[in-house]
Amino acid sequence: STRTFRIAPPKIIMRRFLTTPAAVAILLALASSFQSPPTVRQHQPATSSSVIHGIFDGFVKSMEAGYAGDDSPYAKQKALDEKKRLEKKARIEAQKKKGFTELKDVKTRTFAKMKYDDSDDGPPPATPEKKKLFGLF
Repeated sequence: STRTFRIAPPKIIMRRFLTTPAAVAILLALASSFQSPPTVRQHQPATSSSVIHGIFDGFVKSMEAGYAGDDSPYAKQKALDEKKRLEKKARIEAQKKKGFTELKDVKTRTFAKMKYDDSDDGPPPATPEKKKLFGLF
């Protein structure tokens, strides 16, 4: 026996379409109501002995030493990077002034030059045959 399935009438489809998002919204509201509100912590001043006595001051100074002043390694590298950027910009501007070759500007066809002469025009070069001992070897 074959079973035939009926398609639900449009009213039932519409009711399912409208009730599903409403049910999901109700479930989400219910789930979020069980979560506890975040606790508000007031900022408390640092009372750590390392902060008070400055144990890490030398460490901080040594970290900042490479960035302070005009003769620092950071400043030198930054100046070198700026110089390279300006040189590259100058090369780009020179190429723009020179112009670019477009396909419509090419008058004659040129072909790639082969590095090796690998033409298949003739037969392969003959290799001299080795003499065989008694015609066998």
